[in-house]
Amino acid sequence: MTRRIGIVLSGWAPAMTLMSGAMLGFIEQGVEFEVISTTGVGALIGLLALAPKSGARSAGAAAAPAARFRNRVTALKELPNLFVSDLIYSLLPINFKIFHKFGPFSKPMQELRDRLPRIPLDPRDPSPIRRLMNDWVDLVFCALTPSTFELKSQGLMSPGTEAERLVDFAGLKAADGRFYVNAFDLNKGVLQIFDKNSTDIDAYHAAQALPVLFAPQRMENGDLLTTGATHDPTGLQAIWLNERANLDMVIMLDPLSAAIWREPANIHDAFQLMLLNPVVTLQTIVAALYARADHLAARLGSDKPELKLPALYQMPIAIDKKYFPKMLDWTHSNAVALETIGYHSAVAFAESMKDFAKFDETYRHYRNVEKDTRLGQFSKVLNPMFERITERPNPAGQRGDDG
Repeated sequence: MTRRIGIVLSGWAPAMTLMSGAMLGFIEQGVEFEVISTTGVGALIGLLALAPKSGARSAGAAAAPAARFRNRVTALKELPNLFVSDLIYSLLPINFKIFHKFGPFSKPMQELRDRLPRIPLDPRDPSPIRRLMNDWVDLVFCALTPSTFELKSQGLMSPGTEAERLVDFAGLKAADGRFYVNAFDLNKGVLQIFDKNSTDIDAYHAAQALPVLFAPQRMENGDLLTTGATHDPTGLQAIWLNERANLDMVIMLDPLSAAIWREPANIHDAFQLMLLNPVVTLQTIVAALYARADHLAARLGSDKPELKLPALYQMPIAIDKKYFPKMLDWTHSNAVALETIGYHSAVAFAESMKDFAKFDETYRHYRNVEKDTRLGQFSKVLNPMFERITERPNPAGQRGDDG
């Protein structure tokens, strides 16, 4: 049986290669997604999987399959180069390659920096000295960029140019599969969902505009947007609204909440946890709500087809808890380590899909909600509501539950 599969990509920026590694694993295993729904940094991974700027414009549907496969893989494998040399990061724990000084001079300086030649490096090659030399150029340009930051500024930093360098936004419209990314409209108080025809560089920057770090993104039509990760950090709302009848299943990566719900290692780590804690909490709660609705639809079966949702499956990711503080480091070594973990996790997950009955029993998200301490706690709040929906009157006046 051919299943129509979607995937939702979200998460925290320092762990972006966990998602890119997973996508590489799925691509290698021949798992293709009809829908990629994203939020926050997940947008970059989804865009690279659909419309990379590698070589000629070859990500569209007209591209030769071999060329399209090669370009997607090449683009996704490039992401560790967005991270910082371990040697520099040990002295200056900031990703100056992505986060740039606030002000109108930021983009011209980034574009000038991007035109400079660099020492060719395989994205996975540690090469401490050569990587140090390449990253030193980025650091110098970041330091020399004039800043107009003052207390009335709306964000600490200006957007980076990585998406413009890596993504073919024009080719996205012709790419195979459907794509979504969300952003929150501050004027209307609603979540905007962009599809592949409406996603451009402004929509991408809006999806990354986390308050405090980046100013809201002003769109051409006057809308003022910030990241949708603060309102739906799962990307599931686009599935819920637009793809209920078009998909059989949706894959979500483990949000790894335990990596964020922990004691900080230092003040820098505490700052990152402060930003991520509410996002990860909302992510787990929204996924749990979706899982309960999925469970309800499964229990009611054909009696309530209007409640049907694509089944939600969570892909586990095995990481030793001792490594959790390292996951927020913007180091090249961390990027490669997470890419490897994501890749092997996706390969194992795709392999397990071959025995679908066992796969469904093991990874269907609603089966795991009650087992998780926090999700179980939240789920109990919703239980009375879901139980009442499944009540059916019968002659004896007793409940008629399916589950």
